Amino acid sequence: MEILYDDRLTSAELSEIYSKYYSKLVIIALRYVRVKSAAEDIVTDSFVSFWEHRDRFPHDVNKIGYLLTIVKNNCLNHLTRQQNLLKLEQHLTSENLRMTNESIRALGHFEPNTFYATEVQQIIRRELDKLPEMTRKIFEQNRFMDKTYDEIAQELGITRRKVTSEIQNVLAILRKALADYLPVAGLISVILNNLHKY
Repeated sequence: MEILYDDRLTSAELSEIYSKYYSKLVIIALRYVRVKSAAEDIVTDSFVSFWEHRDRFPHDVNKIGYLLTIVKNNCLNHLTRQQNLLKLEQHLTSENLRMTNESIRALGHFEPNTFYATEVQQIIRRELDKLPEMTRKIFEQNRFMDKTYDEIAQELGITRRKVTSEIQNVLAILRKALADYLPVAGLISVILNNLHKY
């Protein structure tokens, strides 16, 4: 039976070509793709394509040469996909490395106490802004202007007990507002204690 120059490909001829050339084509593909399972898949796909396009063969085509060309093109396609994947992986690795370096640099400069202190100060300011004017004035004069309870009482014309009561109320409000910061209670305590001046 002449296989190489027949115009039509029959299933019997395909079986014969497959039996005779499959292993040889896998060895050829393996030289380029270097992974046996990939080489086997390429050759199998090439046989499928070879069979599906049998009605498009040019007259007097060398069927084995045609099949070898399909294998070559499929190897090229496989290697091009691999190349693109490697480029993408390299880009992602490079990007991940850059992001990791940025995170390391940022963490090196990150001061948790400063971060929480800023947040705590914002909460304190927000809560103070909600207070009645007299209460806020008493608290701010004591905590921010270093005035004693007696000085505040005398200036505002109220009793020392009223000053004490108002400051204790404000501290209770602030402790409640800062309840979510219990894990950093030491920091909060320092902030509140530093505000506490008699």
